[in-house]
Amino acid sequence: MSPSTTFGSCCQDLADAMQKPTGSMFRVEDNGVLYLTVGYMDTRAVRGWFDQAVIFCPFCGTSLQTRAAIKQKAH
Repeated sequence: MSPSTTFGSCCQDLADAMQKPTGSMFRVEDNGVLYLTVGYMDTRAVRGWFDQAVIFCPFCGTSLQTRAAIKQKAH
């Protein structure tokens, strides 16, 4: 299956998760890569976030983006 170009179009669960702006752990960066926040750590100065690019939908398993596309967009 080819990767989806519209994140959240694969299933209602991902669409709903992306529509919850307060507390949503999914975000699309300006470069078009979909990320999921998987953790954070508080320091004295700031809160640091650990994000992971999403390759497959965590709800239905649909391919959303490829590693090659993520790598290309990250530069």
